[in-house]
Order: sequence, then C-alpha cells, then structure tokens
Amino acid sequence: MQLIAVGVLISLALGCSAAISGPYLFWGHDKVFNLQPQALVDASSREQPLTQLFKDVKAIIIFVRNSTSRLEGTKYPKFENLVKNNAWTYLPQRNLPVEPYSYNANIEVINLSGQSDEDDAELLTGYNDALTIYGHGEVLGILASREEEAHYLAKREAKDEAKEEDANRATTTQSTLIETEVTQVYIAEGNKAVLILTGPPELRLSNETLLLEEHNKHITFDDQRAKGYGRLSITFMYNSEKCTLRFKFSLLRGTWHMRNVEVEYRDYKAVLPAIGNEYTLPSAPLGFSFRCSSEELLFSNRNTNETQMNLVLSDYQVQPWLNGRKEFGDVYDCVGFITSPILAGLLVTAFLLGILSLGITAMLSIHTPNRFESSRNKHCCNMFALITFSPVNPLALFTLAIELFLIHLLFVLIVLYIYVLWYY
Repeated sequence: MQLIAVGVLISLALGCSAAISGPYLFWGHDKVFNLQPQALVDASSREQPLTQLFKDVKAIIIFVRNSTSRLEGTKYPKFENLVKNNAWTYLPQRNLPVEPYSYNANIEVINLSGQSDEDDAELLTGYNDALTIYGHGEVLGILASREEEAHYLAKREAKDEAKEEDANRATTTQSTLIETEVTQVYIAEGNKAVLILTGPPELRLSNETLLLEEHNKHITFDDQRAKGYGRLSITFMYNSEKCTLRFKFSLLRGTWHMRNVEVEYRDYKAVLPAIGNEYTLPSAPLGFSFRCSSEELLFSNRNTNETQMNLVLSDYQVQPWLNGRKEFGDVYDCVGFITSPILAGLLVTAFLLGILSLGITAMLSIHTPNRFESSRNKHCCNMFALITFSPVNPLALFTLAIELFLIHLLFVLIVLYIYVLWYY
C-alpha cells in the first residue's frame, strides 16, 4: 500500500510538472537571487543554480494559476506583502531548464481557483502552513501557470509580433517621404511639387463642412516657370463627388509664393485668396520649402459677394518646383523675427543701456572745485566752507534717483521673466 501511495504521489507530481509553465515567481529562499535571467550562457550554467536551489530547500510549494496575466497588488495585497518580506525573483521564460521533482521529495502543488480574493488567501495560507512545518527560510514558493494558457499566449504573441513586423516593413517601404497614418502626402507626378498635411484639408461651405480625405492619386503640377507661375492640382472624392483644388504658386525674382487656391465642387467654383501676412503666407526662395505648424492656413472669399467658402490647411509643409528630387529643401517657417524671448531680451538690453547712459551722464556732471586754500586761511575753516557752501547740482541728484529706480525696475523685470519661464 505504501508503494502504491508513493507511486500515486510521484505520478501526480509528474503530471503537475508537465502541466505548468512560465512566467515564474520564486520566493522564500536567499538563493533565488542567483536565478536572474542571463544571456549567452549554455544550458549547464542555467541548470546549476536551479538544481542547487531545489536541493538546498527542505520543501517546495507550487501554486498553479489559470491565467498568465500580470498580478496586480491591489487585487493580491496579502500575497504582495508576503513576497516583499522574502527574497524573490521573477523569471519571464516559458519553461525551466530543470524540473524540481527529481531533486526534492517534499513538493506540494496547489491549484488556484482564479478568483483574486480566494487566490490571495490561498497563497498566504498554503505558504504559511509550510513554514510552520519546515521553518522560515526553508520553503521555496513557486508561482506558475498552466501550460495550455502559456502555449496559447506564446502563439498569440508570435502572431502579434509577425503582424507588427509586416506593418513596420510596409510602412518603411511605402514612401520615400516621411508619412504616417494621420499624415496626408500629396506628391505631383515626376516629383515636381509636394504638399504634406497632418490632417485632411477642410472645406467649409455655407451649409456644410467637407473633410477631404480621399483623393484619386492623380496629382499634377502645371509648371509655367517661364510665365512666373505653377499650379498644383489635387482631385478629392467626397461622397462619390469630385472636389478639385488647384493651388497657385507665383514666382518672382527667385522667390515663390502661394497666394490662392481654385476650388471646384458641384456648382461651386471660386478662387480663394490666402489670408495672412508676409510671415504666415507660404513663401520661400526657389529650392526651399515652407513649413508652418503653429497656425492654420486659411483661404477665404469673405470680402466678396459670392457664396461663402473657406479652405483650411493645418500643420503643413509645401514646396513647388522640386525638379524631380525626393526630399524637401531647407525649410523656411512662419515664425517671425520678433518673438517673446527676443522682445524680452531687447527690453532688458534697453534698460541696461539706459542705466549705463545715466551713469556716464552723472560722471560727466562732476566738476573740480574752482577754489583752493590759501596760506592765510585755516585748513579746517576752508574745508568747512567748501563743504557747507558748495552748490548742489540738481541734475546729478535727479540722474542718481532715476538710475536707482531703473536698477530696481530691472531687478523686478528679471524676476518676472524667470517666473514666466519657470511656470509657463
């Protein structure tokens, strides 16, 4: 009977060993720190720490989960405290290089139900019961998962990785220009001109708004450089209806400008001029591109009596006359020369120059005395008379007062400037 019982226990142990898989969580013994995953090592060096650990502990208790998802401390607070109070390590691998059943006779396998509160109590109770029998630091706890779930997860992850690799490969070879899922790239045939947007053009009519996302891929650029202009034509499809945009570029003294766009949609046909100033309107020397991400480019006919129509481009970069090149030229942007940091620097410089000029003026207003001591008068009396009756220059006092005021004002401005930079 004893032999039969031992055989049953061994068969159960072997059956459990074949039904568990990683990832694994080891805790309860100091030598679990030697189980950290290593790269570029042979099988023998991986088996040795595990084999020695299984031999040194007096008992091993294995908890088998029905899931391979991560454990959350909020759902397993008792188990979290148990692990934190012991030496532990985490092995993300699917299988162990060596099984514990051949090196330790005191092995217990506990199947967890899957409910977080019940599993949390079972983990703590089962491990503490083993500690009362074999002593603290002598019991090795192992948390593993069922092999079927692990195999399913491995297949799913491999499938997802293959999909990601295919998607990355397709994205890399799709275009020579930078393009993402949200980027709209419009390249004229022969790489004559290019327009890139982070979102689709938005055509606003008096009664509806059109997001022009789909186009027919037939983009042309009418190069009339000899006449001083060029037109980039893009035909979009919106609800099975055509909408054609023709961006007109003018060329003057080696600099191109995008001034207007011609829109054709249903019965609407209008030329919309660009709204902006010399910094926001797209323009650059020939061979250069223009980019603006801080402001939208608006084409509108709001000053006419025609049907109200607006076209909005957001975060765009454009360049006509590419001449077959596959990349943008150097970039001009819509940021003007006078920005907040530059303006603050100019103001501080102006105050410093004002203080310097007032100081120089005060120094130039100092004059040498026109009276000197004589041998007939006493030294102390002359000094007293010189100090008492010397005239006070009101301009010097006024200059000194203004200088002190400007110094304090400069200090306040510097503090405010640092405050704005720090918090905004």
